[in-house]
Amino acid sequence: MKNTIYLVLAMLVVSCGSTTTATSQPAQMKKKMLKGTWSLTDIRFVGEKGLYKADLFGVADSPCFKGGEWLFIPNNGTGRFSINGSERCQEGTYRILWSFYEPGDGSTELQFKLVDAKNKPLSGDKSGYRMTVESLDEANAVFRVKVDYDGQPFDVVLTLNKVSNDVKL
Repeated sequence: MKNTIYLVLAMLVVSCGSTTTATSQPAQMKKKMLKGTWSLTDIRFVGEKGLYKADLFGVADSPCFKGGEWLFIPNNGTGRFSINGSERCQEGTYRILWSFYEPGDGSTELQFKLVDAKNKPLSGDKSGYRMTVESLDEANAVFRVKVDYDGQPFDVVLTLNKVSNDVKL
């Protein structure tokens, strides 16, 4: 009887516990959630109404990323993303080194830099890129990238859906 009461109390505590988002999780948990292969399914712009041109990550115009694949390997912080070829977009695959950064304001950012096959930075000044993690769970991720075009700041929101847990570069 005593064990049954403890079991019921434990179930109540677990079921009444608050849900947490990835941005409130420790970095190790976020890495586990991001592990795998993802497809970039949606791109939208947030800012003043109008037409936008957003070259992302020094690689290509934002529409070129739609349908592309992202891979994150958490144990060594490596990965890659790809761009599908089209009339406007040159097909390509880009290796990255990535990690999470917490600026201290309660937000989380995914930071990465482009690297070569030996994981050496492609940028001479070793600079990279950051995306704010809007949401992240085992199946979906939403990132916000701050960009500027002709002096007009706006955000590009990237939505990714998990394809698999495979982590093969």
